Amino acid sequence: MFIADSHCDTLSGMRHGRKLDDLMINRDKMLSGGLCMQTFALFTGSKGVHGTAYQDGIDTLAQREKLGIPIFNASLPETAPEYPCGVISIEGGEALEGKLERLYEFYSIAGIRMIALTWNFENEIASPAKLGDKPGLKPFGFSLLKEMDKLKIYADVSHLNEAGFWDVYNNMELPPIASHSNNKELCNVPRNLDRAQIKAIIERKGYIGINFYTAFLTDKPSSTFEDVYRHIDSIMELGGEDVLGFGSDFDGIDVWPEGLYDASCYPRLIEYLLSRGYDERIVEKLAGLNLWQLLKKADLARCYQ
Repeated sequence: MFIADSHCDTLSGMRHGRKLDDLMINRDKMLSGGLCMQTFALFTGSKGVHGTAYQDGIDTLAQREKLGIPIFNASLPETAPEYPCGVISIEGGEALEGKLERLYEFYSIAGIRMIALTWNFENEIASPAKLGDKPGLKPFGFSLLKEMDKLKIYADVSHLNEAGFWDVYNNMELPPIASHSNNKELCNVPRNLDRAQIKAIIERKGYIGINFYTAFLTDKPSSTFEDVYRHIDSIMELGGEDVLGFGSDFDGIDVWPEGLYDASCYPRLIEYLLSRGYDERIVEKLAGLNLWQLLKKADLARCYQ
């Protein structure tokens, strides 16, 4: 079964000195868990606009050479790969420094597939959910969406506030995606999506990657496979069969569901979903085909140099 994941912070962990063998995602763990495609985030938002987000992004990108797996900068293969590989995203739009030329630079050197417009700080694009529901996108944010549409780069709304979410929804041709967010009705934290947002992503045929961070799954101090299932099933009930997937947030979280501690554990999660009554066709979509089809659709419309 093809398994894919829309968000991890592995490259950032490597940049900050963590050993590859100790990380939640590496080649051996991907092989063990059947994880074939991982979206590796360039996390750049820890200092907001007062930091060195662009250079942090470049330095983090350099870590990909140590992964020991192919990273697709240009076109994706014709069919879903059967071996560990990766694509790149940006987490924290301040990496662009308010300059459209930075967008084109990251596109050229890393084949960026998605950009989380904010992390937890305000930047030149917008404000994060952590700071409240308003305001919406800034002028540079609207200009950025137009260029991202041209390049077929998805806007990742996982950290974006509500007003910004609706600005993306109303002003971008590509559908909004949430690479690592859950259902706010089940766990009321700013980083999760409310019912209207979930239905909007479903309507536009976007994507929602279920986050494995315990604090986004439940208000209890620990979590289980059941908590992951509850979030998946609640979105399935809203019609999310074709937009759901995994957005583990591995290497960016410090508390995770029991038995789901790294990439090698995916077979256990797959088995659990099958045991809860989902047929294999549905689980195949959730496990990776929905994310693959989203990436492939954009890829086929891209113009590679």
